Amino acid sequence: GNGYATNSTDCVQCGAGTWSGEGSTECTRCVTGTYSTAAGAGSEDTCSKCSQGTWSAQEGSPTPGSCQKCPAGSWGGATGFGSQKECTKCRAGTWSSLEGATSDGVCSVCLAGTWSGENGSSNATHCLDCAPGTWSSTRGSSEQSSCTACPIGTWSTAWGAAAESTCQECRAGTFQPAVGQAFVSVCIPCEPGKYSTLTGVDACAACPAGTWTDEFEASACKICPAGKWSYSAGERLESSCVSCSGSSCLAEGSAQVTIELRGLQ
Repeated sequence: GNGYATNSTDCVQCGAGTWSGEGSTECTRCVTGTYSTAAGAGSEDTCSKCSQGTWSAQEGSPTPGSCQKCPAGSWGGATGFGSQKECTKCRAGTWSSLEGATSDGVCSVCLAGTWSGENGSSNATHCLDCAPGTWSSTRGSSEQSSCTACPIGTWSTAWGAAAESTCQECRAGTFQPAVGQAFVSVCIPCEPGKYSTLTGVDACAACPAGTWTDEFEASACKICPAGKWSYSAGERLESSCVSCSGSSCLAEGSAQVTIELRGLQ
């Protein structure tokens, strides 16, 4: 005991990394997560714990060199870890490239426009970009669902977009009825008989009575000339404008009255 073990004839001093108490005939190894540089130790108290941010699975370690750093993407806030599994992983949505960290303060959040569902990430490249047609202003997101689809009437080719302003509106004369679109080619031209004066719309409007258009992607309708009118909305041909006469034609069918009523100029 008291730092020594006995064999059949002699007392043998316990080596570094072990100890022997009063009355003991054997040297006991320091447990995992600890080490001792002292020879002839008479108490387990001489076994020092591995410091914060480190761990050791070795029993009877004679040197602090057996204490290995918690890997990048993790941290250790207590002493005496006997396994790497005791190092706490940075949560999903964060990452750390530092080894031997002692607190979660080293875990950096993924930037806006990115997300990561993986615990223990060791590099910012583990933060995945929101796909084109989506965006996210949230930092440290752990779910792809944080990437919000661009609204109807818009599109975006940007990877990792951090703001809705990256979603560009479809031009006048086109429409787009779905969310989350990634290419300008999804903007559908208005067909003849319909138009759109605004950008970023989800549908084209029919040309009102008294107007027409034979064009695709029209941003305005053509006016029936004075003395003619059309009976219905959505007309595609100028021939839909028919001659009229009398007070009803002047009141409702003339080009000037149509302009005033429909607000087309």
